[in-house]
Amino acid sequence: MNEFSLTEALKQKILPAITFDAVDNALPVAEAFLKAGLHVIEIPFRTKVAEQSIGVIRKAFPELNVGAGTLLTNIQVQKAMDAGAHFGLSPGYNSTVCNEAKRLGLPFIPGVMTPSEIESAHEVGFTIQKLFPVEQLGGVSFLKAMQGPYEQLNVKFIPMGGVNLDNMTDYLKLKNVIAVGGSWMVSKELMMNSNYKAIENNVADALAKTKMINKI
Repeated sequence: MNEFSLTEALKQKILPAITFDAVDNALPVAEAFLKAGLHVIEIPFRTKVAEQSIGVIRKAFPELNVGAGTLLTNIQVQKAMDAGAHFGLSPGYNSTVCNEAKRLGLPFIPGVMTPSEIESAHEVGFTIQKLFPVEQLGGVSFLKAMQGPYEQLNVKFIPMGGVNLDNMTDYLKLKNVIAVGGSWMVSKELMMNSNYKAIENNVADALAKTKMINKI
């Protein structure tokens, strides 16, 4: 892609969120994702090594679309940009953070959990939104309820928070869902044990689910 596109980056319908506690895991995990065939990853700013992890992955694997998640402040948005993140995400709708991302030209996905937040985010141009925490909000039922009133706005959601291999297809069948997100593919235990083959298999299993949906 010459010009980064969120829609293009999410075309495989999965956005894994991987929290790294050690930079040493970053490259092996990224390589496992690419071997499985997935070309997008989110690295939340929940640990001190998030920024560095983004940087080393971007340098080693330029073909991988890397997002910076859990961006809560303008400083973190700038750090994500400096590290080379293709896009950013936040768990909630913070207009200050969203405006900073727009000012810097960082494609951004704000988090929402109410109709008012959905409308506010859309009003300033965010047509792809992260619905979090989706299972606590009512899961598939909540998203179905949002289809009618917001179909005219063509808002697309990335449900996160409780999504897993067992329920991901229920979400992906909904026309207002562009992708599903979650951390189930890469557990801390797998990283601690350097079980990168298991991570690759988990990602492959998730991708197989998305291909089944495409055939329906």
